[in-house]
Amino acid sequence: MPSKDIVIVGDAPVDVIIYPAALSSRPDRKPRDRQMLQTHRCRSGINLITRFLNCVASTHDFTVHDPLNGSQEDLRQESVRSIIEFEVYDENAIDPSTLTLKLKQIQRLDFQTSSQQPQTLTPITGSDADVLIIHDVEGCISERDEAKAFLVRARPNYILYHMTRPLASGNIWEAVRNGPVYGSGPTYNPDNLIVIVSANDLRAEGIQLSHGLSWEKTCEDFVEHLGSIGTLVSLVTCAHLIVVFSCDGVIYHRGRKTTQPVLFFDPKYTEGDFVRQNLGDVPGLLEAFVAGMAIKLVGTKVDVEECVQLGLAAARRLASYGFVVDAKTSNKPEQPIGKIMSNLSPDKNVLRFPIPSDVIGSGEEPNWSILDYTVGDPANVGREIVRDGIDLSSNWIPLAQFGRLTLVDRLEIESFRAVFNTLKEYIDGQHSRPVSIALFGPKGSGKSFASMEVGKAVLSGRAFSEFRLNLSQFSGPDDLIDTFHSIRDCNLEGSFPLIYVDGFDMSSSGSQVLWLAHLLVPILQGKFLDHGIRRPIGPAIFFLGVEKFRTYEEFRNQAPTDRKGVATASVDEFLNSLHGIVNMLGPNCIDESDRLYPVRRAILLRALLEEREPKLKIENKISIDESVLDGLLMVPSYRQGIRSLKSIIGMSRLNGCRHFERAALPPASQLDLHVEFQSFKRYMSGPILPDHIREAVAEQLHKAWQNKRLSMPLDDIERKRIMSQTWSHIGEELRESTRAHANDIPRKLRMISCFISEVQDHRVPVTEFEDDEIDLLAKDEHYRWNAERLQNQWFLGNQGSGVRTTPHLKSWEDLEPIWQNVNHAMIASYPKIIPEKYKIYRVGGVV
Repeated sequence: MPSKDIVIVGDAPVDVIIYPAALSSRPDRKPRDRQMLQTHRCRSGINLITRFLNCVASTHDFTVHDPLNGSQEDLRQESVRSIIEFEVYDENAIDPSTLTLKLKQIQRLDFQTSSQQPQTLTPITGSDADVLIIHDVEGCISERDEAKAFLVRARPNYILYHMTRPLASGNIWEAVRNGPVYGSGPTYNPDNLIVIVSANDLRAEGIQLSHGLSWEKTCEDFVEHLGSIGTLVSLVTCAHLIVVFSCDGVIYHRGRKTTQPVLFFDPKYTEGDFVRQNLGDVPGLLEAFVAGMAIKLVGTKVDVEECVQLGLAAARRLASYGFVVDAKTSNKPEQPIGKIMSNLSPDKNVLRFPIPSDVIGSGEEPNWSILDYTVGDPANVGREIVRDGIDLSSNWIPLAQFGRLTLVDRLEIESFRAVFNTLKEYIDGQHSRPVSIALFGPKGSGKSFASMEVGKAVLSGRAFSEFRLNLSQFSGPDDLIDTFHSIRDCNLEGSFPLIYVDGFDMSSSGSQVLWLAHLLVPILQGKFLDHGIRRPIGPAIFFLGVEKFRTYEEFRNQAPTDRKGVATASVDEFLNSLHGIVNMLGPNCIDESDRLYPVRRAILLRALLEEREPKLKIENKISIDESVLDGLLMVPSYRQGIRSLKSIIGMSRLNGCRHFERAALPPASQLDLHVEFQSFKRYMSGPILPDHIREAVAEQLHKAWQNKRLSMPLDDIERKRIMSQTWSHIGEELRESTRAHANDIPRKLRMISCFISEVQDHRVPVTEFEDDEIDLLAKDEHYRWNAERLQNQWFLGNQGSGVRTTPHLKSWEDLEPIWQNVNHAMIASYPKIIPEKYKIYRVGGVV
């Protein structure tokens, strides 16, 4: 079988690398010798892609053809594109002869790009090249006639075009935009053209793509704005458009089909995070991505999605390994190509998510989230987080972390990332006045904790001092002067002030003037009045927490802006002076549409349990009774938010315990101080159906029982009796028993990894259960029914022999098969008796 061929054309720019040397085995070499920098010239671009591919060419049975054949000659005669300076990443490396380098800075120079392409196709086995890679660095070949002539001669199966600005223009794009040429017609194959662009290049062309807020926002911007630049129509409508968001995500858009775009993303990062938390923006990331994609394009059955995953995996490996200097070999900086390309497989931390472009385009769900869209049952996610921890249970949950603060709600993630970016720009610049962020939310939503964790994350590596001010404890505005002096002293001592002010929306003591009127000038102008002297505060971060208002919108609408006086003017001026706002949700259910509160609460609950009694955690799993977990996680509201949840955990008898059992909870009277006890008690039995749904399901359950009984052999008297037992004619006790069965359905569905939900069009509903699932749930229902009968003082006996006797009060194994089948029939009816707007779904992936 002939070898497959990969032909590479494009630019191979020369870079000068400045780097510290690794220590050799010579005894006279000392660590200080690393301060002596060395220089090295090397090629990148198509030369680097060639080296990546040659590393695995024999494994994948292809031959790489590039015009330079890996040559490093004549580098000194060529213009230099960049000067790249590296620093030592790990000073405490075990082997001093090997150094891992981290990018320090890149200086771009004016240089002349030049295209490189093979002079002839003669060396290629067969008549056509299988894959043609066009690596266009800064438009190096877009207008070159000789490059266009070469592409006309080449007849690949696939064209993989890495395009940079200017996008979708020039002779080369005109030559390839209809796809590879085949036959003598010529005939074009537009479905075999794959274009790779970076998100930054799309932004530079005018397409509005948010940066680093949330993957949901990125998806929305992509769907809404991709077609906003008319000159890019040929790019947007090409068969395969791959948009790369650093090493954190890729959007795969099929412009010739109506198929949904697909997002490949790492849920624990947003754009740019992966490189920042590893070795920086390592040169060659896009070359690694192109090479990773290309190795699977030479197969007989090409899966572009698999190619994308391999490209992203290669780039992430390079970002993790960086450049290495080995004194035992060349003692020159090199990418560890063998480690990057060998056994390349999709990164397990990268997930595939079909972007709901129809939902985004319609605008019907403005606050949709990947979490809500993917998991289906947030309560189940919450249970996994409490038991297993956020790291083990949330490989598919998009989240943001700032120190000890972990966020999963999309709106909170976007707000705090926007605030973080603002503060980062502020810290990196030179400012003489404070920056201010306002936090809104109900009591106990964690505003103080969240703001301080974000502030510490921004100030990582810098000395800082914390100030927490509760304005309700201040007797008057003069009390602020001492605080401002302390903040000023911090700046003078070189420690950055980080301040949280609670209750800025309250009136100051003995006055109708809001506290914000007294804070306005110091925050806005960076000065405070001290006995008639205006003193500068200096740079500082002010987080301002409200006392009365849940949202920014509520504050703006209800604050006294319609009255005359100081407060009115100060409110408007104060709002205009803010640098950012956050609406915090907290652990309570906000409204009927808030389905994610169990997930938000689970992260907090896990942390509180670990802190309260470390012995509860065994091999990283929290041991907790199912009913206790359901109650703590699912009850909609705690009276004082986080404070109430902390109090309940603190009052529970857990000292030295290895399991949180039901008996460890505080008594009902103590629980009722912090949560509505009857509601808490109900949720301890598992998820609860809304009353109107429960009633409808209970009535249908009774009909299912009635139909099954009527299908069994009966005498005329018994048949007539059962036919008369309609829902409206049976006793209240039997109706309550059936309602209890209906209420238990969500708990039963959890046993087979299913859940009941409003209709989700992106999921396939369960229309029937497997036989083993029916048997499992039927057995469980019988034991629930046994417990109910025993608690209501029923006894084993013949039907009718006593007031409260039944012959079925026995174990499942002792129950006659004919009566087991009654339970089977009722369980099997679940998918059919759910109200029309609801369905049963399986936990897991989406369509």
